[in-house]
Amino acid sequence: MNKKEVLEIIQLIEKMYNNPFTKNILPSEQQIKIKTIAEAWHEFLEDQDFNQVRSKVKKHVLTSKFPPTIADLYELPSESKVNHEHLAFMRKLRSGSRD
Repeated sequence: MNKKEVLEIIQLIEKMYNNPFTKNILPSEQQIKIKTIAEAWHEFLEDQDFNQVRSKVKKHVLTSKFPPTIADLYELPSESKVNHEHLAFMRKLRSGSRD
């Protein structure tokens, strides 16, 4: 995810959970706070897919009265996601086959 997408996620959470990040902040300072939070979240979510994270936020809204954390939205890489084509190619190289 890029920074703009993370900002969109933060704004969605703000809207759906009654401003959890800016509840007690002056209106003039709210945008600065949102951008600061988005930059911090970007560090952890930059390797995530925007559509998957947005989908997780939507599901979270339906199942929790509390806003999601980064951990709620982060998808750990699955060990089962093996690139089988690349693996087969590497096996051919190792065996000396040029097909």
